[in-house]
Amino acid sequence: MNDNDPTSHPQGDFFNADRFHNDLQNFSKQIAGCDKLVRMANISLNQIDARIAEAARIEAKAAAIVDAAAREAGRVAAESASIAVADMMGKMAAVTKEAEQVVQAINRSRGQTGLWIAFYIVCTLVMCLLTAWITQRIAKSSAITPEITESIALGEKHEALLRKATDKERKMINEIIARKPKSKER
Repeated sequence: MNDNDPTSHPQGDFFNADRFHNDLQNFSKQIAGCDKLVRMANISLNQIDARIAEAARIEAKAAAIVDAAAREAGRVAAESASIAVADMMGKMAAVTKEAEQVVQAINRSRGQTGLWIAFYIVCTLVMCLLTAWITQRIAKSSAITPEITESIALGEKHEALLRKATDKERKMINEIIARKPKSKER
């Protein structure tokens, strides 16, 4: 290990593997939580689809009742037709009311599901941001080692010298920097 080389340092002083693995594990748990939220949303959407199918079935049943009542009205005498039409209208009103209730329930379920999904997403994002902020604060306070501090001080000294350099010295420095490294022949 070279004491003058700012990049030369033992791995343990710069990178804490246990903390990294713990942070990675926490992040994985948060991703699993997000995945669980998506699965819950899919379950809710499947329930909504089932209710929509039920409403379609009720609507088809209502259409079948209307068709049956129309055929019945054609066969029956005028008096019977009036009674059948009155009965049919009562059934239509009941089926229509039931269909409206199902549609209202579906709309409520969709709204509630959307609100829950939005709530879960917001909570998850807040937790992700909070975790990132805490991790950044922890990393910021523990990431600067004495070697890095020495390198920063050395860099500041070099910067001060560069500011004081003449144009000729700057040109010479730029030429040195622009040189291609010599390749070692074996």
